[in-house]
Amino acid sequence: MQENRVEYFAYGSNLNTSQMKERGTKVFGSERAKLPGWRLAFTYNSSIRNGGVLDIIPGENDDRVEGVIYIIDKESLKKLDIYEEREVQNGCEVGVYRRQFLPVVIGKKCKTVLTYVVNRTPEYKKKIHFPPSDEYMDTVVEGAKDHGLNKDYVDLLEQIRTSDQEIKNSI
Repeated sequence: MQENRVEYFAYGSNLNTSQMKERGTKVFGSERAKLPGWRLAFTYNSSIRNGGVLDIIPGENDDRVEGVIYIIDKESLKKLDIYEEREVQNGCEVGVYRRQFLPVVIGKKCKTVLTYVVNRTPEYKKKIHFPPSDEYMDTVVEGAKDHGLNKDYVDLLEQIRTSDQEIKNSI
């Protein structure tokens, strides 16, 4: 791997290649990967996305998050920091998301890569849930399909109840 390149694991709306292009990221390659022992959660309510946005939290041994590893340059990573609302003050990450390195599985190999997680404690994140909007979930599902994630996983994403559906069902 070249010195100015980073392996980044995307599991939410950044699965969507159109969104990544709109954000000005340069992708030099990608491959599907799984994050075992973690699960999806909606632990942050985004006013930009009109609802919850994805996060990952520790799960059970049989839980997994599927996603894609992008190979990006460090300039693209700085752009992602802005979109993920990552801020550093006095050496501490204080924004909405923070960077974290986690081991993912690619085929039968394990590799540690960078991802973003909501910057809250696991205990706090297990107690809250912000339903996502249809638009947000459409972006995630489109990206999952584009990268050929497992059909059962894509089906799971499509079944996630959105805030728009809850509003429609309550009328």
